[in-house]
Amino acid sequence: MDTQTVTLKLPSSLVHAAKSIASQRNETIAKVVEDLLKRDLAGRATPKTSHHGNTRLVFALQTLLVSELDAATGWEDLSHRLARHGYWLKLSWGGLTLHTETSGRLLCLVTDLGFGYRTFLRRFGPGAPVHPHDLESDAALLPAALLAPDTAPLSASESAA
Repeated sequence: MDTQTVTLKLPSSLVHAAKSIASQRNETIAKVVEDLLKRDLAGRATPKTSHHGNTRLVFALQTLLVSELDAATGWEDLSHRLARHGYWLKLSWGGLTLHTETSGRLLCLVTDLGFGYRTFLRRFGPGAPVHPHDLESDAALLPAALLAPDTAPLSASESAA
């Protein structure tokens, strides 16, 4: 390996700490700094991925849901928007998590999709997502043209008849 001499200006406290570490390891300060740089560069070379979802799934969910997450105007609206796609959010120790509505399976953290609980708190105020079972019927939110003919809401004239 080709080496070069580098002169660094560091605060005295860092120089003392580097000397202490080097002494404990029986190494030179140069070796301590080299090891730190190698470890830092190795960590940057490995992309961070979700602990819960695989990269393809997260990308697909981002593509499908990012506009819904961005357009939501409140906690209930956010829950309705996700329910239309078959998903729901749950507040957990790690923040907000995205689950399938049918099985409840954990898919990923919402931070994997580019949104955090703090983002929603700033936008919507205190609160949490609404569980799908607690939402009103989605039929009231859908345009009548999308509903099956026998489930479309009755107009005022039809209900009077």
